[in-house]
Amino acid sequence: MIIDTITIIVCSVLLLLAVAASLCNPLLRKLAATPTAEEEHDGEDNTTGPRLSVIMTVHDQARELEEHLSVILSQDYAPGYEVIVVDESSTDDTEDVLNRMKRNCPHLYTTFIPESSHYLSRRKLALTLGVKAAKNEWLIFTDADCQPESDQWLKTIAQQCTADKDLVLGYTRYEDDTPCYWRFERLASQWRLMRRAVNGTAYRYNGNNLAVRKSVFMRHNGFLNNLKYLRGEYDFMVNEYAQPGRTAVATHPDARITQDTPSKRTWTNRHLYFMETQRHLSRSKAYQLPATLCSALLHVNYITQACAIGLSIAWEQWIVTGVAATCMIITLAMRTLVAHKAFKATGETIPAYGVPLMELRAMWQYLLFRIRYMKADKYDFIRR
Repeated sequence: MIIDTITIIVCSVLLLLAVAASLCNPLLRKLAATPTAEEEHDGEDNTTGPRLSVIMTVHDQARELEEHLSVILSQDYAPGYEVIVVDESSTDDTEDVLNRMKRNCPHLYTTFIPESSHYLSRRKLALTLGVKAAKNEWLIFTDADCQPESDQWLKTIAQQCTADKDLVLGYTRYEDDTPCYWRFERLASQWRLMRRAVNGTAYRYNGNNLAVRKSVFMRHNGFLNNLKYLRGEYDFMVNEYAQPGRTAVATHPDARITQDTPSKRTWTNRHLYFMETQRHLSRSKAYQLPATLCSALLHVNYITQACAIGLSIAWEQWIVTGVAATCMIITLAMRTLVAHKAFKATGETIPAYGVPLMELRAMWQYLLFRIRYMKADKYDFIRR
């Protein structure tokens, strides 16, 4: 009887952990679908909507401009838009590329910041100059290494730029030849951030596809509170400007942007810079705690299942072996299936079979970056 009772307890714990680990998955909760402007207006051509200002900064990115800027300049958006490129004192052919494009694109405007700018983030200064030069209320921030996946990008984003919204978050993904884990990590992060924006107050934004009201930017004095920090411009904007219920997300495929594969150094530095940025964001604990608990629960679930299988085989407790193995299969299958649906919804081509290992890697990868950040010189993250 004692053995039977223990068996029942062990099997019950295994089942509860498997169910909890399957339900505690941020990708399980879908993002609301965003219709295109044509779908919203029953297929009619949408000629209404706000005029838009697309803003980007560049530094020695002539190649990226040659490859991507023409797609932004050729958007199908009847109300009209301007593209403002702010050059951070490039030393390559960036100026020549921009001058050549301006001859054929009257809605392309360029400006620059001088090389002598010190003691503040040059990128944030460049973005601020772009905002001040913008003629329209709705601003869309993107980057030179990004390209819209459709000529309906502006039209689809603009659909969310309504009177009751101040911010619009669009999905950004890495191109398909980017390492699978990098793409998975970004998807999982953006998914959680977009759900938080829809269901509460937006926390931050780690994409390159952000729409903001100019009046909101100016009312908050832009980056005044964080100019000295080198990075985190989109994170700071969303964290400071967001109000409950006033952030929209654009999830339709036409609203997506694809970003070039970063170098390993760039990818690593983005994580380290975020470690610094995170220290200065409000609502960090409320956002991080659920994600940490879910990751910890997933690890406990797998460890418990593996230990139960090993020990039950050694002690010839075959019922426990069967239940533990079944729970592990259910956990793996459920999380793989849920991730596959998220991949399909966001246009990602990540092999679903690698999801369990990538999910486990996420926590350890974060800890490794945390250690590197703690060892780094904190002045590396501040403009001097």
